[in-house]
Amino acid sequence: MTATPLARARALCTAAGLASIVLALRAEASPNDPCRPPVPTVVCEVKVEKLPAVLLGSSSYELVVAGHQRLPLPSKGVTHVSIQEPTIVRLDGPAYHGSVSIDPADCGDDAVHVIEAGPKPARLSFETGAVPISDLSVSCLSGCPYKWRPADDFPDLPLAPDDIELVIKLQFKARGYRSRTEEFKLTPGENKIRVTMVEL
Repeated sequence: MTATPLARARALCTAAGLASIVLALRAEASPNDPCRPPVPTVVCEVKVEKLPAVLLGSSSYELVVAGHQRLPLPSKGVTHVSIQEPTIVRLDGPAYHGSVSIDPADCGDDAVHVIEAGPKPARLSFETGAVPISDLSVSCLSGCPYKWRPADDFPDLPLAPDDIELVIKLQFKARGYRSRTEEFKLTPGENKIRVTMVEL
């Protein structure tokens, strides 16, 4: 039987005199290098905690493994990921996020790697109708520290780890319009703020 090119390459790697060279270069060898021994795949258990129960199993939330592989989040918040090297697993969704770093050496037996979900900052997206967004200024009267910022550059507002909403009072000003004050309840992630101004 004729040996395959891969088999011949592996045979060459075990030839006398090459073993020491292979050991020296192994750290720099590419994953497809036939001289490099195969890296075992390890299955690790990951559990998401502190995510509101109503969001568990939601199609809006996924686990991202090694930056590209995406897995749906099961309704029980527990899943298994396959890795070959130290990897960061992220919880990705519109309102909550979190991550955990996993080393294959720490997997197996009863090991559980926990991602503690935390609220994303509240991001304010202003809708101003007839008023150009660039003309609107916003000041926080309570609930946040920002005074007179452009509406199109208003900072995100962090929430405490156990908060599900943030109550703030905002004042709006624009040239040629009456100032307006209004209270809002913000949730983690994107918040659309409709601003209605009355002309002077």
